[in-house]
Amino acid sequence: MLKKLCIIFFFIFNTLYLFSQDTTFNKFSVGFNKRYGFIIPHRSSLVYITEDHVKSWDITLSYRTNGNKPWHALYRTPELGIGFYHANLGNPNYLGKVSAIYGYIVITIKKYKIIDFSYNIGTGVALLSNHFNYIDNIYNIAIGSQANAYIDFGLSAKFKILNNLSVSSGLQYTHYSNGAWRKPNLGFNIPSVNLKLFYSFYKLHEPEKPKVEDLKSNFIKKNEYSVTISKGVRENAPPNGEKFYPTAICLKAERLVTLRRKIGTGLDVFYDPSLKSRIEDDSITFKNIYNFRSGIHLSHDLVFNKVSITMQAGVYFFTKAKDDGLIYSRFGLRAKIWKNLITSLTLKTHFVKADVIEWGIGYSFNK
Repeated sequence: MLKKLCIIFFFIFNTLYLFSQDTTFNKFSVGFNKRYGFIIPHRSSLVYITEDHVKSWDITLSYRTNGNKPWHALYRTPELGIGFYHANLGNPNYLGKVSAIYGYIVITIKKYKIIDFSYNIGTGVALLSNHFNYIDNIYNIAIGSQANAYIDFGLSAKFKILNNLSVSSGLQYTHYSNGAWRKPNLGFNIPSVNLKLFYSFYKLHEPEKPKVEDLKSNFIKKNEYSVTISKGVRENAPPNGEKFYPTAICLKAERLVTLRRKIGTGLDVFYDPSLKSRIEDDSITFKNIYNFRSGIHLSHDLVFNKVSITMQAGVYFFTKAKDDGLIYSRFGLRAKIWKNLITSLTLKTHFVKADVIEWGIGYSFNK
């Protein structure tokens, strides 16, 4: 597994390197990062299988945007990159190791001559060496699949050492889970501290001040409306049970309040055939309509040109599934792919409990 991921990362790295031999190469940086953290035992059963801290490292290749697009200026010429992550999960017998390939963005909060403060967001695919199975690993009650979603968020301070060399330190939060498509799926939540060394193929210089005044002066607040249909796959307990395919329809109204942010509200209708067995477990006489749930949500999107990072919090006004509660949330990506056509990839949860990974397509228009 590790060998395959290393080969893939090496191929991507060398491809980017070859393309970067022209004048754009002076926008690239490479980095090596060490992390030290722990698994949050958000279920009491996780306490018994976490024996040690999580020790991890990752290597990254990033490109600093050149400011030739409006969103580059709005986000202070952010860095875009790819990374390879590897971690020992603190229990070699039951939890094993995890490796991931991910893409990420680094956005500067405040920049000075020798130091800058930033936050980073990353997402990708993580592969676990020791997931749950009935034959030789019944004690890993956290994750039942080898392939999982990888989500990463961090805050850091970066210090200039030499013209091309810098070091950063900060806090990182890492999560991987499979969105309940295979049980068990408690997931891993790992906070950590990190220390990272960078080498930039350009001289680190005084902070740039992108000109955004013209963009702001021409900005017009506008409303956007959309309808999206999404599908997912999930599994009820026990592991290796029947697969179900939930569907969701979302009617949404949003307002672009700044060049970087949208706020909105939406009406959700969910159809989830996996609810039947869970409702019957609560000794409720089942009716077909109980496969449906409805809710309303509030949303906030961070906009990067045609792509946005969406965060939603909602409440059910119709549901018979008591074990999930009344509150749900979504986190993920939305993108305009062609004219009014949009697509989305979101993780729907009930607090820290993953419900389903949703793949959506829809139509949007402005008014």
